[in-house]
Amino acid sequence: MTTSATPPPDPRAIVEGAPAGLDDALAYPFFQSVFDRKSRRMGLGMTMPGTLGYESPYEAVPLSELEEALLLVAGTGLTGLNLGDIDPSMGADALVQWTARTWPSSCSNHGTELFFTNDEGLFFLDMWRLLPEPGEISTLSGKPRDAQVEWILDAVRRSKVKLQDGRAELPTGLPGLFVFNHWNANMPGSTLFLPVSNMTLEYINLLFIYFSPEYRFVLVDETNGYEPCGLQRWIDSGRLDAQRQMGIVEIEQRVLSMQVVEQAFICQNMNLAMQAMGLGGWTYTGYIARFALGGMDVPGLGFTFADAKRGPSVPVGRDGVFEAFVPPYHADMDAAVDAFLEAKWSNYEPDVPKAYLEPDKVTSQIRRPDDETVQIVKDYCRYVHETYGRFPAYLDPMYQRLTCQAQHADLDFYDRYYPPGSYTPQHRHHFDRWHPDLADDEGRPPRRG
Repeated sequence: MTTSATPPPDPRAIVEGAPAGLDDALAYPFFQSVFDRKSRRMGLGMTMPGTLGYESPYEAVPLSELEEALLLVAGTGLTGLNLGDIDPSMGADALVQWTARTWPSSCSNHGTELFFTNDEGLFFLDMWRLLPEPGEISTLSGKPRDAQVEWILDAVRRSKVKLQDGRAELPTGLPGLFVFNHWNANMPGSTLFLPVSNMTLEYINLLFIYFSPEYRFVLVDETNGYEPCGLQRWIDSGRLDAQRQMGIVEIEQRVLSMQVVEQAFICQNMNLAMQAMGLGGWTYTGYIARFALGGMDVPGLGFTFADAKRGPSVPVGRDGVFEAFVPPYHADMDAAVDAFLEAKWSNYEPDVPKAYLEPDKVTSQIRRPDDETVQIVKDYCRYVHETYGRFPAYLDPMYQRLTCQAQHADLDFYDRYYPPGSYTPQHRHHFDRWHPDLADDEGRPPRRG
């Protein structure tokens, strides 16, 4: 892993010289952003073949640091402290974190994080470990504009990890990238955002709910005669209820649905921000995840893949950056469960900020899982990993589905092929307001050559 040795600039300097477009974006009505949302795929410097054939006469202009930071924070920024408004005796023990993000997460797991690439490099935004100040319910609301922008730039700089120089090498054709994305995916000047979900974080936390003394579910293996998944002794003892059955496939479908919507929330947030800022871009599913993560013929995001007993190897993490709770990062699934418990319950320590006026009074009443429940979770996880040679059994431990790309739109293309209304005044005046040093007398971006 490489990191830049150049000290980051003072965010106050950028705020003081902020472009007029920043104020336009911050003041843009939310509902107007919703109404304006469209996929605008033609960026500066791109060429589209076919019936809508077009070659952009403009240079590909990358997003500025401020433009990119606004999208990152809109997509997955820290917004303060989770209110945790659940009675301690009725489910507060399910919460994994006490922080709030710009998108909702089941039990505040926040198992989805952003990788992104631009002309300068490939980056990871380590937002999970970023904490607000004690008592800071909201990091941004109610603060003046300059304070907001300083916080945004500082948060991104503190959480941004550079993984390599230069744009990530992702698929440019079949089979790793769908045909209709060949001409514009990951092109110069664009920033490509790839949310990746740690499925094991949500999964293991969910197991502690289903196996708790209140729920007492039994998980069975549909491909093995509906046999209990290493849980027979807990059924025999009466600790689990044999009448409350759920299959591996069903619980993993629940995990999948809860995690993939996180990626959708993040991408939608960035799409709405693009409208307010007058940027082009769109969300798409053109990349085959195995290729994008680096399991085939291109480096992709550089993930490690582990062998399974059935089927191909599975992505388990980017070493030292974003790792699932599975081997090879842990000796076995027992150790992986222990590591999950440490990561979760460390957030309950007194020095971790919480939203309550009297946090100790609340958190002291939150029960931690008893030894039996911990052992049941370990027995199940061990069964799945030993039976299938992987965990989860059917989902990738690290799951990537959606991709969001942002770029400066080439408005000439839309003028040529569409009636008025294909873009907004925010797009028309973007270069005048955000990049006046690059705009010509008519407010257009710089031309090639």
